[in-house]
Amino acid sequence: MKSMLLGKGLIPLCAFALLLFTQCDKDDNDNDDNVRLEITDAPIDDANVQGVFVTVANVKIDGEPMTGFSGRQTIDLLAYQQGDVKSLGTGKLAAGAHSNVTLVLDYDADANGNSPGSYVLTTDGVKHALKSSANTTSEVTTTANFTTTENDRTDLVLDFDLRKAIAYSNGSGASDYQFNSNTELNAAIRVVTKDKTGTVSGTVTDQLSTSEKFVVYAYKKGTFNAATEKQGPVQFKNAVTSAEVDAQGNYTLAFLEEGTYELHFIGYEDANDDGKFELEGSLLLNLLGSLDLNNISVASKATVDIDVTVTGILPL
Repeated sequence: MKSMLLGKGLIPLCAFALLLFTQCDKDDNDNDDNVRLEITDAPIDDANVQGVFVTVANVKIDGEPMTGFSGRQTIDLLAYQQGDVKSLGTGKLAAGAHSNVTLVLDYDADANGNSPGSYVLTTDGVKHALKSSANTTSEVTTTANFTTTENDRTDLVLDFDLRKAIAYSNGSGASDYQFNSNTELNAAIRVVTKDKTGTVSGTVTDQLSTSEKFVVYAYKKGTFNAATEKQGPVQFKNAVTSAEVDAQGNYTLAFLEEGTYELHFIGYEDANDDGKFELEGSLLLNLLGSLDLNNISVASKATVDIDVTVTGILPL
């Protein structure tokens, strides 16, 4: 009799467990996030800089705060280069087309409440406050044409190009650095759908140049003009992205949207030993393989390997 009572008790217990499992599974599906936002960086041309910190107070998509934003955080952008990313959060968006992403930057207070909120950290340990206006915060909005669906997640990457975003100050204030104007700051960030991008990577072997630093710039095919790109406070302004060649000779141009590109390898030197690198010229290269540096096809989720040997340098 005892075993019969136990058997009868199992029926409602199992039914309850099945109901609970089904309900939990339903809740998980209802709460599935369909967008993730990450941030990465392109290099800055200053040996005196050891970190560039921005405090992200909020993120908006199409003008509305992003659900799932990880929360106020201070990020050293220089720590996320050559394909490395920092997550800003995962959230839920209405299915459909979306047009822009906004970073709300705090200039005055970092994530711990300390001042400044956004700054350049130089190798002497000094924090140089970054601002693009007199306001305490700024909204940096960039075009981001992407589409979300109800059930599949869209991973977005914000490429924050510090070389385009930061300039030297005129010396009238306490900081040696400043953000460029809001217009230029908006243009310094691009947003891509991660699974629709590819990568170009490789090695640079230096035999004959006198350059102290190499930078590889990726341009959409046919858009590079040496006469204009070397001019102005922001050189190589129209490059899609760039990568510094590391001490081992490696470089990675990450998150390139599918398409055809041309690559330009540029040498820099610090002629007066002030830590600021000056343009030396365009590298003369021997290309290992049959690829044409002016016609590099990049496919989604694929990597193109390009190894070169430097044989000299030409002034631009």
